[in-house]
Amino acid sequence: MTARLADESGFTLVELLATIVVSAIVLFALFGLVDAATRQQSVANDRIDANDRGRAAMDVISAQLRSRVCISSVQGSLVAASDNQIEFFASFGLTAESALQSQTLVLQRRRLTYRPANSDVIEETWIGTAPLLAPVATPIPTRTRTLLTKVALDGTTPFFRYYALTGTPPLPDLLLTPTPLSATNLTKAAQITVSFAAKGKVAGLSTPLQHRILDRSPGCYFG
Repeated sequence: MTARLADESGFTLVELLATIVVSAIVLFALFGLVDAATRQQSVANDRIDANDRGRAAMDVISAQLRSRVCISSVQGSLVAASDNQIEFFASFGLTAESALQSQTLVLQRRRLTYRPANSDVIEETWIGTAPLLAPVATPIPTRTRTLLTKVALDGTTPFFRYYALTGTPPLPDLLLTPTPLSATNLTKAAQITVSFAAKGKVAGLSTPLQHRILDRSPGCYFG
């Protein structure tokens, strides 16, 4: 026993090779786990980023659509509405030129457009009074900005959908309206549903989002 303990011949070549092979297998397994964890973390961060960007854009779009106003007895809040674009009048506050004057609505004509070719959503705004009602087919906006990039449709669901009230109270129903909306249906849009998918950097990753904006009085009533 003492002689065996005192033996300084070391490992044999077979033992050394076996140790190297086992160590390599363990190292490769650890590298695989680290790589998988890194990839999963990257995907999770990408999904969070896509969700945050999508929700921020959805909040802006919803706030604008909730701020629609009628501006006259002949012009409702909606100017035009289709699957990928909506144009409307909105107001985000009151103003008065002097303390003696009554406050008036600050009108803004806005157009939200989903562009499939660019994978983005843009907002065009006209601020003022005179150009808002001018019968111009293609008015030039005073401001354009991008609300969201890396965006796609949620399957085959249109970006904008419009519903009109049908039936009689107290149990009316919402009926999906064909697009683009006719002049008559523009005054009947009681609900606008916004649906899209915010895409991430990772191929195939997307976060579907949907929000319904209700308008209890879609028509314009002037006494």
